[in-house]
Amino acid sequence: MYIDQRQLSSRDMDRSSRIATAALVILFSGLLFVFWNIQVIRHDHYGELARQNIYRRIRTPAPRGLIRDRHNRLLAGNRLDFSLFLVRQNSRNLKASIEFAAQVIDLPPSAIQNRMEAYRDYPAAFPVPIRRNLNLRQVVMVQSRSDTMPEFELSVEPSRDYPLGNTAAHVLGYVSEITQAELKEKSQQGYHAGDVIGKSGLEKQYEPVLKGTKGMRLVMRDNLGIIRRLVEEEEFVPGDNIALTLDLPLQQFVESEFQHLTGAVAVADLQTGGILALVSHPDFDPATFTGILEPAKWESLTNDPLRPLQDRFIRGRYSPGSVFKLVMALAGLEERLITSKTSINCTGTVRIYNRDFHCWRSWGHGQVTLSEALRDSCNIYFYLLGKRMDIDVISEYAQAMGLGEKTGIDLPGEASGIMPTRFWKNHQLDSPWYPGETISVSIGGGWVTVTPVQVLQMISTIALRGNCPQLHLLDRIERRDEELYRYVPRFRKLPIRLEHFEKVIEGMFRAVNDEGTARAARVPGIEICGKTGTQQIISKDNPRYDELVKQKRFRPHAWFASFAPRTDPRYAVVVLVEHGGEAGEIAAPLAARVYRRLMIHE
Repeated sequence: MYIDQRQLSSRDMDRSSRIATAALVILFSGLLFVFWNIQVIRHDHYGELARQNIYRRIRTPAPRGLIRDRHNRLLAGNRLDFSLFLVRQNSRNLKASIEFAAQVIDLPPSAIQNRMEAYRDYPAAFPVPIRRNLNLRQVVMVQSRSDTMPEFELSVEPSRDYPLGNTAAHVLGYVSEITQAELKEKSQQGYHAGDVIGKSGLEKQYEPVLKGTKGMRLVMRDNLGIIRRLVEEEEFVPGDNIALTLDLPLQQFVESEFQHLTGAVAVADLQTGGILALVSHPDFDPATFTGILEPAKWESLTNDPLRPLQDRFIRGRYSPGSVFKLVMALAGLEERLITSKTSINCTGTVRIYNRDFHCWRSWGHGQVTLSEALRDSCNIYFYLLGKRMDIDVISEYAQAMGLGEKTGIDLPGEASGIMPTRFWKNHQLDSPWYPGETISVSIGGGWVTVTPVQVLQMISTIALRGNCPQLHLLDRIERRDEELYRYVPRFRKLPIRLEHFEKVIEGMFRAVNDEGTARAARVPGIEICGKTGTQQIISKDNPRYDELVKQKRFRPHAWFASFAPRTDPRYAVVVLVEHGGEAGEIAAPLAARVYRRLMIHE
């Protein structure tokens, strides 16, 4: 059968044409559906994306509230600094962008990459903070490449400024970039990634007061991302200012006296409970943290064996040593186990529970009454008193005086310490309390640990004859020229008889003014009352004691707790010198210099 090739070719062409037509119909139908989806069904969604490409909301940080001393001297303020941000969606080559940023801020690219990784879950349009506090050279480098590297943005932002360097560092604390954990906790409080937040000290304690409220700017950008017009603006609201109880000249004086020592010093105004000076040393420069803190710098601070970031005043836990004898004396008097005339014969050693306990003076003090035992810090007197007392009774008086528990001072991170009881030991150590342990507690040893702020509260309570003040640092909150809040002094009355305080104070007065252990604190014309405490790090029974104490790390901690004047007291001063040696040789004379500054040169 003959097949016409022309008919076959025509038939194939018709079929191909139909297929092509069908394909075109399908293609145009698909395109029509896509356009319909974009223009009609998802019009609002894509319209919003388009507007985001044109418009952008920029949060403007609020300046933090100022921090001043009691006489309005500036302790922490603000300055304007350039900050650098990287917007990933604007980058043509992210690797090249990271290398350029590293060159600008003199860091390895890996450090910038780590910053980017920290924000990997954020939208590509989110400005990732790369560096704050840029210098002029860095700003010029970025600005000169703005046409070719639109992914980089410069912003002028308020930055925390500490004009006095390390002064009152542990009181003020520092601010730094908010962490992911903090952001999760505070996301409903107006915080966003990249924000700065108080991390320690009063910056953290009063963060809600100091932080202020961010502003907002709605801007129009061109296709290069350059801002062309400000569409809408909402002004930021600066944080409120706070004024402290600190006295700046006194603070600087105490810091200068303590600059080569390790430990803590604090001065309290007994009329209000306000802290006039507070030093924890070694310290740090809060400005270190105001930018983006690099891991290496953070590690150098946290790994420093001297622990400069630890506020020893509220977090340092130490045995109180002989300072604790003040609590024992009050408890013994109130429980009627002793009177001011009760005397013992100190021979240097006493045997209790088949064990020899020693006085610090190996040959003893002879016959001593209560005031003489306090004057000379006689261990034997308080060993024998401790033998007659129950540990739970001792603990009750110590806690009433503020030892072993948080004082509630307005600083974050306060430690509680330990004031042991039978229940405490059984609960914590699954062990009963043994009578011999009470003997060690009676001179401030054993399980007892306290913080310097607790000792300051205790000595303030004794000075005020049982009126326990609430120690504090905030004096008032202000908004511009308006006073929003002023602290009202608060006191708690202890149920201990006035005459018992007077008997203990007599011993403290004699310790300073009657050739006692604190005689180095004596200042003519000022009736200072005080108690030393030399807390051994290693036992004197150690056969290598004389050799080991030549090394600083084995020297005793030195305490001196005091107030002045004896009647109508105005100030309390507590000194703790870590590994300082004998308290009467280092802590007491330092306190004397503070009292001269307070009461002679005021």
